Amino acid sequence: MTKSFYLLPATFFFSGFCALVYQICWQRYLAAALGVDIDSTTIVVSVFMVGIGIGGALGGWLGDRLPRHRSLLYAVSELAIGAYALSSLAFFDWAVAPGGWMGSSEQWHNAAGGFVILLIPTVMMGMTLPLLTLIFNQKVANIGYSVGTLYFINTFGAAAGTLVTTFFLFDHLPLSRIVTIMAAVNFLIAAIAIYVFRKK
Repeated sequence: MTKSFYLLPATFFFSGFCALVYQICWQRYLAAALGVDIDSTTIVVSVFMVGIGIGGALGGWLGDRLPRHRSLLYAVSELAIGAYALSSLAFFDWAVAPGGWMGSSEQWHNAAGGFVILLIPTVMMGMTLPLLTLIFNQKVANIGYSVGTLYFINTFGAAAGTLVTTFFLFDHLPLSRIVTIMAAVNFLIAAIAIYVFRKK
């Protein structure tokens, strides 16, 4: 196995790290419109699960049809996540303003708006696992091992992101700076994926 083969699985730790940091940051930011209660938490967690599920199906479908471009598709997904993150807080400001998707006095209207605006990035996040699994399995040829290994790496990164955000980032950096740093990490992951694609 070439050294470049190991780069993409390693990036999946940081992809999971960023995803959970975004979830925590976006949930805190949108709480002003949805309310700091069980409803707002349920909406954010639910849309992450739905988006990741849709993205997983989409990523697997694209990966099967474009086998030579899987690492490039992975790069595009990470680029899209980072680009959305950079504009997310400004977008949320518009959404919670009067007349925006979440600027209504109706709770259900705000909940639906929050669901829609978080669906796009979560679909992109969901695409990454099947794409990377297909890439990894080309070398390993053991789908169970491939899925298990990558899911462990990603989940470990997500857990690390939760801990670092809760006990360090929120104490030292504003929300906008945290999101910007995570977006830069997504862009770096995309650059590594493009490098691997070009090496192939």
